[in-house]
Amino acid sequence: MPLYLENIPALATEISQKLMTELTASTSRKNFFSSLSALLRAHIAFDRLCINLYDQAGDMLIYFTAAQGTIASTLSPVRPAETSTTVAGRVIASRKPVIITDFSRDFPDGDPHPIAEAGLTATMAFPLILDDEIFATLHCSFARKPDHIYEYATLLLALSPPLATCLGAILSLEQVRRKGCLQCQPLIPPLENDDDIVCHSPAMREVMRKVDAVSGLNIPVLLLGETGTGKSLLAHAIHRRSPRKNSHFVKVNCPSLPQTLFESELFGHAKGSFTGAVSKRVGRFELAHGGTLFLDEIAELSPEMQSKFLQVLEDASFERVGESVSLAVDVRVLAATNVHPGDAVRRKKLRADLFYRLSPCSIELPPLRRRQEDIPPLVTALSAQVSATLGLPAASFGNALLAPLTQYPWPGNVRELRNVLSKLLVLRSMGRTLTTGLLEGVLKENSRTMGHGSENCPEPESVQRPARRKDVLPEDLVEERDETLAALEKEHILRVLRRTGGVLSGPRGAAAALGLPRSTLLHRMRKLGLR
Repeated sequence: MPLYLENIPALATEISQKLMTELTASTSRKNFFSSLSALLRAHIAFDRLCINLYDQAGDMLIYFTAAQGTIASTLSPVRPAETSTTVAGRVIASRKPVIITDFSRDFPDGDPHPIAEAGLTATMAFPLILDDEIFATLHCSFARKPDHIYEYATLLLALSPPLATCLGAILSLEQVRRKGCLQCQPLIPPLENDDDIVCHSPAMREVMRKVDAVSGLNIPVLLLGETGTGKSLLAHAIHRRSPRKNSHFVKVNCPSLPQTLFESELFGHAKGSFTGAVSKRVGRFELAHGGTLFLDEIAELSPEMQSKFLQVLEDASFERVGESVSLAVDVRVLAATNVHPGDAVRRKKLRADLFYRLSPCSIELPPLRRRQEDIPPLVTALSAQVSATLGLPAASFGNALLAPLTQYPWPGNVRELRNVLSKLLVLRSMGRTLTTGLLEGVLKENSRTMGHGSENCPEPESVQRPARRKDVLPEDLVEERDETLAALEKEHILRVLRRTGGVLSGPRGAAAALGLPRSTLLHRMRKLGLR
């Protein structure tokens, strides 16, 4: 239904009143944003709707809540408000709306813009202002430029002031609930999803491209990386983007499994099958039926347990301890290890046949020292999470504090960064002022406690890559299979298209079967050369 300029003031008033009514019923960010999306979709055929909050002290953008519509996998949920790389940065710098009808023309340099990578070509962004300060930006994006884009822009511009008032009320109430007081600046809340991954750096954007490509494929994925790089978060992200997202995600911490209880934990047991089995138990495999099973630190399993696990993977069935009936299971397996797989196979820590079964695709997370661009947004996101978890006042980290944090080598990666931020926020709550001297003292204490220096951090032995040898098949296999990821994705999409008779849309179309918006599927098909 087209919009007419003369009807926009009355329509804006109507939508504003409905938003105020929604606000009196619920101050949940997620509920409010869902209502806003539904009200706008009745008049604007957008493909993606998003609100970014702006932290002026740290010059950072962070999602108000998860975006509606097309997923932009390589767009970091926390990122600097740069005018050269972000639409929001341009809005904040100009204090005016920004309308882009061709991303390739407006962002010609470097990698494709994350919004363009998601298959969107046009966007509109508007400043949300309270107390004469921009604290958020509203974004509405399209797969192709709509015919009524300027009428849409007029409506969203009229809605911006009442929308800013509603958001300010929600954020202020969140502060009151958390700390019992109001502050001058709105609180930058923690990320809505614990598995949202900061991916501002080129290295992490490449990781998220692989995640985006492999999530819809029903194949195992092996996640590699040092301790503390976020392999568990990445496994959650793959599950949340997959067609299995509405089923269980079951995590198994392999080092914590006693060998005597391995089969009972993973496969379950019948009542009376052994001493202490007073009732039937459902194992982890059965719990994950239809969903995802994540095996963390898979190389820590004993060879005997690896052999039993491999047999279940091969047969797609198992027997509970004390039963002789095989149970079929439909589970997608994700596995992670912080040791190099080729080295682990040579040292007999990881069975070669299990490695081959688990690694049709492997994704390696870079250590934090190789993604320094991500440290400032990580500081913003993690400090908000720590403040909310510990019930501490929120804090902003300026450039003076970010410089030493960025230069530190972080042998413990993101987990160590979170630990340092927790110490700083606790010290701040005790009356200490956040200064570079205090920060450097905490970093030195961390280095001393963990037994490492802060000058140069060598590659930990666990992930050092051994010299290439012709007889080392696993390492070669990882590299070769990484290169065929696009082929795997293309084959999977073709298989689904044949099953749906070439139909893309609708409840029985290929997009629904793959768990993707139609626009995203079309974008991927174009990238893969499919017509």
